[in-house]
Amino acid sequence: MTFYSSIVKAYDQIFPPNKAQSLFMEGLFANVSGKHVLDCGCGTGSLAIELGRKSARVDAFDLDEAMITKAKEKCPQALNVKFSTNDLLKFGGYYQFNYFDLVYCLGNTLPHLPSLKDVQSYFDAASLVLKEGAWVVVQIVNYDWVQSDKVAHLPTIDTNNYTFERNYIPESNGAIQFSTVLTDKLSGESFKQSVPLLPILKDDLRKMLANNYTDVQFFGSFKKDAWSKDSFYTVVVAKKSTGPHL
Repeated sequence: MTFYSSIVKAYDQIFPPNKAQSLFMEGLFANVSGKHVLDCGCGTGSLAIELGRKSARVDAFDLDEAMITKAKEKCPQALNVKFSTNDLLKFGGYYQFNYFDLVYCLGNTLPHLPSLKDVQSYFDAASLVLKEGAWVVVQIVNYDWVQSDKVAHLPTIDTNNYTFERNYIPESNGAIQFSTVLTDKLSGESFKQSVPLLPILKDDLRKMLANNYTDVQFFGSFKKDAWSKDSFYTVVVAKKSTGPHL
């Protein structure tokens, strides 16, 4: 069982749909209807389904099969949303080049990659499947804040049925061990999991986006709050630049 397979039953309670995310994506276009969108690391698919309801044509993938199974169960058959299993480091060869109007990766997914070189590979792959002038969006925890304030705990998520404790344990190699405890309030059962995270800083993102992107903007939330070193999130949006690409 993978890290996220273990929390799939609780996922939509501890990470409910975020209207600000869909409004942010829709705001990139005069009209999102008919736009080709790729959701990388879609989880249980809430945002993909919401954009599908606005008539976007959405492809969405996740590495975890249990997440994709749940997403397919939630997705109305009439929507033009396609879910599949795929890998952040392999999807570039799976989708059509110069096809998407928007590629996004949210929910602190990119830090699950093992190295900054792999994160760069993700952005390079995204540039291949994006049209020129199209958008890339990424949301991660603000690791500038995590490192400067030596953050050891993220706020515990408390829902009707679950609590989700989140701890950050620094490792000697620079990674962060993300140690969690999911407690089912009804059964009293607790599930402990741990996974390494790569602390990606704002300047790391800026340097990686310099290769194939322009108009880079940073925010502290999907409400477009100004980014600061104390922001909880780092949200970055950029356009695929025009001209030749490697």
